[in-house]
Amino acid sequence: MDMEGLHSFVAVAREKSISRAAQALHVTQPTLSARLKKLERDLGVSLLERSWDGIRLTKHGRFFLTYSIGMFEELEEAATLLRRREVREPEGPIDAITNALRLRVGVESFFFPAFVGPIVQGIQAAAPDTECKFVTKTSDLLLNLTDCDSLDLCLHYETGPRPNLTSCRLANDRLVLLYPKTGFPDILPDMSNAHLLKDERFVLFESAPLLSFPHVTSQVFLKLFGDSPDRFHIVQDVEAAIDIVVGGFGYTFMPVTSIYQLLGASLPFRALLMPEAYLSLPILLSRPSSPASPLPIAQFAPVILSALESYVRQIDPAYRLV
Repeated sequence: MDMEGLHSFVAVAREKSISRAAQALHVTQPTLSARLKKLERDLGVSLLERSWDGIRLTKHGRFFLTYSIGMFEELEEAATLLRRREVREPEGPIDAITNALRLRVGVESFFFPAFVGPIVQGIQAAAPDTECKFVTKTSDLLLNLTDCDSLDLCLHYETGPRPNLTSCRLANDRLVLLYPKTGFPDILPDMSNAHLLKDERFVLFESAPLLSFPHVTSQVFLKLFGDSPDRFHIVQDVEAAIDIVVGGFGYTFMPVTSIYQLLGASLPFRALLMPEAYLSLPILLSRPSSPASPLPIAQFAPVILSALESYVRQIDPAYRLV
């Protein structure tokens, strides 16, 4: 991705003018326009609508802007931390973040917070004096970080072969249908009457933690309804989706691991474990095959995996969700 093009796009979205954005970036208008055209060409979509009234974002532009601003904010935050180190400001937490003796653990966003407790129990059993750093991101990002030795361990969905990583399978994740207790039809376990939900509002993840989840969602819609529903709420995290369902404002489906921490108690919504045909996705614990960390990661991993396996055995989704 062209960083100059991204920077130019954000500037134009903020200024709502090519000329003002060019002045803010200290470049000529033709240079700025060329950057924007290249970015649109690389993406294969139009991000901006140009008219006599000025510049407006297309629907694709509005979608892309959220990610662009978020990325620049994260980069600026990291740069600020590094500048503080350069001028020798008190390091404190900054130095703690970069401590090489800390165990760095990545957890797929759909698994948070369900699996953090068992991971902590495993770490306490393996090395109770170890300090930790937890990173919650998408599986693909976690695997890339682990591949680059930026993480020591990561719990993730299987996304394809990673020859530089050693992986152990924990379980297979499945989808669970969540819908309000009142005002919605009772859905049968075989999903044969799930079509009754089509006219209700579906809670859709705009930036799904699992990169392939939008594709999974489309396939599930085809199985349930024959096509996609027309009414949607849009959210960016599991907690918001659950709150909407609890409030009787819509329904959704998500990986059952997303509600593991709620199972075993009275649920504030109806939950139906969907057949494996809708989704059966392996969950793996991975580590670098040749870790750069001075910690004995190969010794920690089996203990942490054992704690996770014990936790999964205690929560039988097929039983708990009846």
